[in-house]
Amino acid sequence: MRILFLSYTYWPPHFGGELLIAIERLESLARLGHRVTVLTAGTTRLSRIPSAPGMRVVESPAVHESRPGRVLRRFLFACWAFLHLARSDYDVVHFGSLPGLGPATDSLLGWAFAAVANWRRKRAVAVHSLADSEMSAFDVSGSRGWLRLHYLRRLDRLVCVSPALYESARKHLAGATVCLPYGIRDDLLAPVADGPRTAFRERFGAGPHDPVFAFLGSPTRRKGFDVLLRAFSGLRNRHPDYQLWVIGPASRAESQNLDDDALALVAEARSQDGVVIFGRVDNRDLLRTILGSADVFVFPTRREGMPLAPLEAMALGLPVIVSKIPGVTDLANIEGVTGFYVKPGSVGELEAAMERLGSDEDLRRRMGSAARSRVVSEFGWRRHVEAWAAIYEGRPLP
Repeated sequence: MRILFLSYTYWPPHFGGELLIAIERLESLARLGHRVTVLTAGTTRLSRIPSAPGMRVVESPAVHESRPGRVLRRFLFACWAFLHLARSDYDVVHFGSLPGLGPATDSLLGWAFAAVANWRRKRAVAVHSLADSEMSAFDVSGSRGWLRLHYLRRLDRLVCVSPALYESARKHLAGATVCLPYGIRDDLLAPVADGPRTAFRERFGAGPHDPVFAFLGSPTRRKGFDVLLRAFSGLRNRHPDYQLWVIGPASRAESQNLDDDALALVAEARSQDGVVIFGRVDNRDLLRTILGSADVFVFPTRREGMPLAPLEAMALGLPVIVSKIPGVTDLANIEGVTGFYVKPGSVGELEAAMERLGSDEDLRRRMGSAARSRVVSEFGWRRHVEAWAAIYEGRPLP
């Protein structure tokens, strides 16, 4: 099978769980013998991750990183992508991020890209991975919604990563929608052995029994990072042995998507005792070491599709504390078994859940072991890749 992945952004330099899992999935399919070509925007900022055997990454012409240069790069990428869609040899095209300047132009370009694939009788696929707002998982209101529907109706499959996203999207796209939650790299993300774990913790002043909480993601209000900082501040006053490890972009050099509010939250985190800022971590082995050396994963998000970070932490043997967003964050965690749920935006509930796990080492170990078992049995990587092969080939899910 010949797969074309068209995405304006790529990892690196860009950041995001959906993007990373798409790339790792394509690498796995390439190793299985499928031919994968990636079309992405050229950049002068960072080098690319080496491609897997059978996977080719093709970049559009690079443009200077100034603001006008980034606008020009989007225009050039769109023209360049049209040529490849019209001339390349592929069976299915997967649309990742689009090069528009906003939702409306993204939809217009997506519609035009998909129209070329339809004209060539090639399958077209995209992913719905993030709720559109805290109130609506799939918003098609107004002129922007109208444009979006016209684009999505050109697709053969819209893959929704959670039941909540699926139920909302299928009302408008019943024939094209399919629900397929994320798979987790349980082969790569395995618990860290005691020796390396203890040694790593000692580098940051954490003893073997000192509770370490971890957060992975962009430090934004959407991710609930402001709630986490307030909860940890209260805990640290009572428990000076507690630490909070923050993994994710911490400057615009690491992610241009960080706004002034996010940067202010990072500055606030740096000023708090017990907070360690690791910044963006692209190396998966290093990420495994950092996250796997913590004790509890905390993710008080306000809006998601299906968050990848909590599942990765569970695969590493960590109990989780996540916001209760029905059909979104409740796919993997089992309340009281693999972790706890808290109300989105509730500092009090988050602080109480963190204190409960922080004060009970045996509970952390039991829940962490159950979390690892849960992910391996229900969200294994091999089954996820096989399901995506079926989607690309136009077959029913296995």
